Amino acid sequence: MATTQRAATATAATATDWLTPHELHTLELVCDALIPALAPPPSETDAAGLYARKASDLGIATAIAETLSEQSGESRAQFKQLLGVFDKPLFGALLDGRPRRFTRLDAAGREAALRTMAVARVSALRQGFEVVKRLATFAFYSAPDPDGGDNPNWPALGYRPPPAPPTPEEAPKRIKTVPVAADLTLSADAVIVGSGAGGGMIAAELTAAGKDVVILEKGGYYSESDFTGREADAMPELYLRRGLLSTSDVGIVMLAGSCLGGGTLVNWSTSLRTPPDVLQEWERDHGLSGATAAEYARGFEVAERRLRVNTDDSAPNRNNAALQRGCEALGYSWKTIPRNASGCEQRCGACGFGCPYARKQSTLLTFLQDAHDSGARFVVRCTVERVLHEAGRAVGVEGWAPDDATGERRKVIVRAPVVVVAAGAIESPALLLRSGLTNPNIGKHLRLHPVTAVMGLYDEPIETWHGSLQTVLSDQFARLSGGYGFRIEVMPTHPGLYGLATPWSGALRHKQDMARVRHAASFIVLVRDTGEGHISLDKQGDPIPHYWPNATDRRHLVEGAQECARIAFAGGARAVVTTHKPRLALEAGSGGGSSGQVTHKQIDAFADEIAHRGIVLNKSILGTAHQMGTCRLGGSPKSAVADPTGQVYGTRGLYIGDGSGFPTASGVNPMLSIMGLAHAVAQQIKARS
Repeated sequence: MATTQRAATATAATATDWLTPHELHTLELVCDALIPALAPPPSETDAAGLYARKASDLGIATAIAETLSEQSGESRAQFKQLLGVFDKPLFGALLDGRPRRFTRLDAAGREAALRTMAVARVSALRQGFEVVKRLATFAFYSAPDPDGGDNPNWPALGYRPPPAPPTPEEAPKRIKTVPVAADLTLSADAVIVGSGAGGGMIAAELTAAGKDVVILEKGGYYSESDFTGREADAMPELYLRRGLLSTSDVGIVMLAGSCLGGGTLVNWSTSLRTPPDVLQEWERDHGLSGATAAEYARGFEVAERRLRVNTDDSAPNRNNAALQRGCEALGYSWKTIPRNASGCEQRCGACGFGCPYARKQSTLLTFLQDAHDSGARFVVRCTVERVLHEAGRAVGVEGWAPDDATGERRKVIVRAPVVVVAAGAIESPALLLRSGLTNPNIGKHLRLHPVTAVMGLYDEPIETWHGSLQTVLSDQFARLSGGYGFRIEVMPTHPGLYGLATPWSGALRHKQDMARVRHAASFIVLVRDTGEGHISLDKQGDPIPHYWPNATDRRHLVEGAQECARIAFAGGARAVVTTHKPRLALEAGSGGGSSGQVTHKQIDAFADEIAHRGIVLNKSILGTAHQMGTCRLGGSPKSAVADPTGQVYGTRGLYIGDGSGFPTASGVNPMLSIMGLAHAVAQQIKARS
């Protein structure tokens, strides 16, 4: 897998041509205002290199242009429009009514303008700020230096990258894919679009039953020797839209796997069954008959057995231990998370970038391998454009894949009487919409498990990027309103992600926060959302997610952030920082407390301020790695896309087999929930064909 720097070397001239030299210069000015060269504070002279380094020293503007060159034409046009605003008097007029160009300001004026833009009343300005800020800070703290070596900021952060992966000779690829050297026309008993938790399970079930199966995957095929554990390598190759996917208003950062193995290749190994009360809700309120039956539960059993789900290898790293310690101090419930990994030995902590040790049992190593060994065929880097259907019956799919040698688009057609759509809750509805299906529920009812983060800062190093990433959770607040509330987990914060998520209220403050990343624990609030969004298509037919949490879910996000602050301080944190803009933090010794601790009165006041700030679009960053519900299964075509067996209403032989089929949010990390649903759908397909 090539790094961003290496991949760009041969094509840098063309990868930035979509921007004019003047636009590229404008972008460079913005990036250098976000990340300028500064004198280090007296207490941080050991990080002098970090403070003295500016964005242009690492070619960040060029790196952003190269990254965006692979996005849609519509996305690039919007970015060019944003850069144009910076170069017009309109920029200043929108900020404070005084017309002035950003590009004509001095360095201090540009930084001041960005501080105003970050919290501007005009939502579009906050959105534009977030777009550039996230791209610039992620690249500055993750990308290699111009010569291809380690990011020069890492030593100041205390970050040590994982060891090199095995060589291709030590870890050869075990799945043979269909070569693409001309247009392809294949025939099969079933074609599956997508290879993640759902597609992998269904592929294994159908091939074990003797079916001839073709699996089409939008992403590439990567395995152990490709997994360097570095953000700049992994995000462009393993994630949908190179890791740049977000909601239409940029309010929520969205992570979705896009590679052979899908989300199971890049998730953090958390393996939780759908809670019984959620299954009861699905059956009772949405007509998903059989969801509470023993036959449905067999899907969980099959998945857990094949994925080797266990708690024996769930020792907490320091990040998880901080959550456990805080919960115990407050008397909050907590539990050990079952994981589909063993023998990790806390060796790395790069689960989100693929497991180089083959310890995490993704579908790549399990169900997809089983399907391959039973004769399934795989086409990777295949974009499926439409489902082929005639007289109310699916007859196959049509799309394209790049020629292995030239990169030229080659048509791919697979004829099959069974089509399984398992491309994820973003791409699955887009495929059905492009195919001309008219059920009004297609793309509706999007659930995301919206997440906010709170960082606790400790005297001792935490190093969230080291060790098993998620092994502890608290469900103390999971059922605040019936079956809805939030769970508290932790997340790894590698330098790029931490830079992206850390609020920017000025260049010096952001670098100071970054310099403390080694001592930060990252708690996340995972809300089981009561609200919903939808998917639409852009002019090119690509999906656009639209979503913002409703009042109930925003209240749960606020309450979760408040509880995370209490947990962090109860577990020994000296400071807590939220993701709000302007920066919101409480540190030991501030506001009248002693130098060694915060008082209960201070914590209560801090919680009140969290509530006062609330959750405002692009004033507090939200994220999600769980997309669900856009092609949901249910008892009626008036409220669902597919019937309880997974077959799409009105189109025989067309099935939904992924998280898009959930009637509501699962409430827990959804890998096993997807596999349970997919296993049930597979049994129906086998019974009918």
